[in-house]
Amino acid sequence: MSAVLDLVDAVDDDMPLQRPSAPLVAALDVGVSKTVCLAARRDPVLEMHPDRPMRVLGVGVQTAPAVASGKAADFDACARAIQVAIEEASCMAGARIPRVVASYSGPGLNARIVRGAARVRGKVIGERDIDAVVQAAMQAAPAPQLTFLHVEPLRYSIDDGEPTADPVGKTGGMLALEACVVTAPTAALNALKQCVQQAGVEIEEIVAGPKAAAFSALTQEERDAGAVLLDLGAGAVGVSAFSGEGLVHAETIAAGGVRLTRDLAQRLETTFAAAERVKLAFGAVGGACDPREAVQTPRLGPDGRLEASTTLRGVIAETMTPRLAEMLLAVRDRLTRAGLTGEDTPKRVVLVGGGALIPGARDLAAEVLRLPVRIGRPFELCGFDHGEAGPAYAVAAGLLRYRLDNPTLDDVEDNFQPTLAHAAALMRNTASGAWNWLRENF
Repeated sequence: MSAVLDLVDAVDDDMPLQRPSAPLVAALDVGVSKTVCLAARRDPVLEMHPDRPMRVLGVGVQTAPAVASGKAADFDACARAIQVAIEEASCMAGARIPRVVASYSGPGLNARIVRGAARVRGKVIGERDIDAVVQAAMQAAPAPQLTFLHVEPLRYSIDDGEPTADPVGKTGGMLALEACVVTAPTAALNALKQCVQQAGVEIEEIVAGPKAAAFSALTQEERDAGAVLLDLGAGAVGVSAFSGEGLVHAETIAAGGVRLTRDLAQRLETTFAAAERVKLAFGAVGGACDPREAVQTPRLGPDGRLEASTTLRGVIAETMTPRLAEMLLAVRDRLTRAGLTGEDTPKRVVLVGGGALIPGARDLAAEVLRLPVRIGRPFELCGFDHGEAGPAYAVAAGLLRYRLDNPTLDDVEDNFQPTLAHAAALMRNTASGAWNWLRENF
């Protein structure tokens, strides 16, 4: 007992407790053009702010090999890009990154509305009844060679009554659910996991890229009113649609910025890499540029090497506009197929991804989709000194927001590392509590 008292007395009552740092959490966005890793820690002070800003501690960006060649990167190249991006973020944050939450925005991502029903087991509806009806909804959507990424409950009903958002605690005999289920090819998800594992990191969870981007680029008011987020990526266009009830549609369309670059390479008679540079420097669609402006566009010469050449920006815009319009028309067609028409038509479109930065993209999207359109950027992202956190970082920032809003048990276990001061304070508080109990009860 004397040893315990000595330990308690050794701790100054006025000395502030040095709590161990919260564990580092990380988000990984693996795309065709680049791989992005963002790292942060939970910050109780920032979380008390109404806008809940995030302070990024580590940023890692690695350009994918696909940009240089126009072809899909192989497994080893993808794993190396992931490893470098994670190491950059880890070095900047000053801590190791053992786990990440990753996005999937590749081919085959899709969603559908399903319905399921289950009999209520007790007198009132509880959590186990919710689990049972969710399982019933998943069984109603057979998905061979597919993996469920998300099951988003939209509305419940009890004994065929009026829809309700939360049936827990209510009475009834039969509980029904209408939900949006998002699936992705199992083989593609396994390949992503293997790439990340080869980079020396584990995946905690995989989130659909278009859904993740909405966490950072859509306001709550936009989601409640009904909005569509379009991620104009290099390899695909990611689509996610929201109503007041939640996520109602998500998918990827196999058409992206790579196609724009290929069209330019063919029109300008140059290499893919040169056309990519031209697109980034002088690309535009519609009337967003001076069509008479002459710019440098290297061309392949008779000997197969690049030689100096010029072209008009109007030629570049004429090449890119039809292809981007075609991609947007495909989006409009998919939204119609998903039933997002009439009263269910979204009220706004938000563009993110690298393609959102193309001059004229917003105006062209508004013309094709016949809806108000704005360019989306991650909200309330501070500490991001790796250039501007623009539309291209929406998925990574959304993953980070999702991960911070959904802590795991590992966060608690990793963070529970009591220091000597904590141990002494715990003993002091325990002794004080015991004495108070004895005094009050005897």
